[in-house]
Amino acid sequence: MQNLQLLTLDELAAILGRSPETIRKDIRRNPDAVPPRLQLPGTRLLRWRASDVDAWLAVNVQKEARHG
Repeated sequence: MQNLQLLTLDELAAILGRSPETIRKDIRRNPDAVPPRLQLPGTRLLRWRASDVDAWLAVNVQKEARHG
């Protein structure tokens, strides 16, 4: 199994430049506005794979660059 780096909500917020509360709201209202998440079995903890966040940023930054 490869080395899997999981990010916390606070770490994701720092990377995206958003508050944790804004990310929580986006998860409920507009799930496409945040990278795909994982929920650890038996917990309410949300985590994000660093590789998924990198891929999501690459696609979404390109979309913004084309529109801007």
